[in-house]
Amino acid sequence: MTGCQTAPTQSQRIGEMVMAIDQALAHPEAPHALETIARYGTDSRHYVMIRGWLVQELRAAESQMAAASDPVLQHRFSARVQFLRQAIRRIDLE
Repeated sequence: MTGCQTAPTQSQRIGEMVMAIDQALAHPEAPHALETIARYGTDSRHYVMIRGWLVQELRAAESQMAAASDPVLQHRFSARVQFLRQAIRRIDLE
């Protein structure tokens, strides 16, 4: 190997995409979290996978919110539900 960097493979690009979306979901308050999800989610090659991921995250958050009796937890899950709905709406509309 000569030490030259080669272009990332498709597998590497998908891995980077998954990691970026995972970070956005873990930190929805980050300034570019929604834009990160929208950037990848509006790519027709990945739309179905990302939308399915978001829907599953939404179902989990809604279930946790319904089961939470602590108002602090309810608020946290409510914020997550709102973010996920917004992300799904964003990729659906673009």
